[in-house]
Amino acid sequence: MNELIFNVEFLSDIVLPATSNTEGNVENLDFIPGSNFLGMVASKGNYEKFSDSFKVFHSGDVRFGDATLLVNDEATYKMPLSFFHEKLVPNEMVNHHLIQDFSKFKQLKQKRKGYITKDLEEVSIKHNYAQKSAYNKDERRSQEGSMYGYNAIPSGTLWQFKVAYQGLDEVDVTRIKEALLGKRRLGKSKSSQYGAIDIREGDKAKSVECSVVEELTYVYAKSRLALVDEEGMATYDLKYLIEGLDESQIVWDKTQLKTSTFTPYNGAMQTKSYERLVINSGSVIVLKNLSELQVFELKKGVGVYLSEGFGELILNPSFLAIENKFKFKDKKSSNPKLNIEIHDHMVQFLAQRASKKRRELDLANRVSDFISKNKKLYKGISKAQWGTIRSICTSPIENFKDEIRAYISDGKVTWKTEQIENLLEEAKSREFIKLLSMQMPKLKEEK
Repeated sequence: MNELIFNVEFLSDIVLPATSNTEGNVENLDFIPGSNFLGMVASKGNYEKFSDSFKVFHSGDVRFGDATLLVNDEATYKMPLSFFHEKLVPNEMVNHHLIQDFSKFKQLKQKRKGYITKDLEEVSIKHNYAQKSAYNKDERRSQEGSMYGYNAIPSGTLWQFKVAYQGLDEVDVTRIKEALLGKRRLGKSKSSQYGAIDIREGDKAKSVECSVVEELTYVYAKSRLALVDEEGMATYDLKYLIEGLDESQIVWDKTQLKTSTFTPYNGAMQTKSYERLVINSGSVIVLKNLSELQVFELKKGVGVYLSEGFGELILNPSFLAIENKFKFKDKKSSNPKLNIEIHDHMVQFLAQRASKKRRELDLANRVSDFISKNKKLYKGISKAQWGTIRSICTSPIENFKDEIRAYISDGKVTWKTEQIENLLEEAKSREFIKLLSMQMPKLKEEK
């Protein structure tokens, strides 16, 4: 199929509820469903303008994919549900379907939240919470008993989605582009402060590599899957992934699924549609002894609602083939860092105080790490010696390091060469040695 690639930038905070419910604890989505983009193309009288509206919106020949996070021009993938770690050891992961001896592990816990890149960088999405109240126009105050709150994905976040199509004339392709590009509205509460986005054409992001299909095939659900049986009834049974798949070809003990149900709201019909049974993205399905035809059918997409981005699979991605324990690279956040000029004096004061707190916390963490690594090395150092070092740091002497070196290497007090060099090399600042000299005597007292 041909593909159109689009990038989405949030111009304001965006509210993406997982259900159409308006009461209770409503969960939020961490992706943009393809149905939103389909709706943009079909809205405002565009539906009838296409030469074959059924082909564009209902046949599956045109597929509006889900938008996922774009990080440094790299595609991201929902956390694979086959990723497990030892309880209380969250930084060492293992692929569940590749474990040969489970007795090596005490208690495994599934990693469920977040995204990863092809290079195993963990990406998280943070939400901004805002408490709101309905407005009473008659009394010109907040409506009694009408408080509500929104968790919104922050502005500046970047996403990417694709529109895959086949057998479509160029006029209709151009209409799809024109309906999507530019400033648009998305999500809930679009008439207030939320919902502004900008859609532009983009280049395909760097994606994960896939290996050749062998006896076992590791199938990663790139998007949500909605399966139906022979009678068209919704089902979770994996034998309905493709026609001709036998129950014996499904390796259930290595498969990890997460399921959900939801009832979509049809804006054009002003009503809710039928409830859907969904296998969520990130699920991992293990199949065996697939024929070439079955592999081809899986790559084409499975299930129903393909026009809305459902049914996309990736076969044997590299992150599902890691046999040994592995760690994620430095965790990234999808939250953009905005450079905003501050003119208000109170805001400037608070910003400076927050910056000072962050520096103090960073210093405390570095000192704590140093003590953990070197407490045995400095075991014999007395309180008086640390007190003298602290006095040197609090004095106005410019060359404080030279003064400390002279004190601990000459005269009555003589440290080992390793102790001296380790202290002065690791010490990045006067504040570091000062705080260290205050904490080391306390450590000795605790013993």
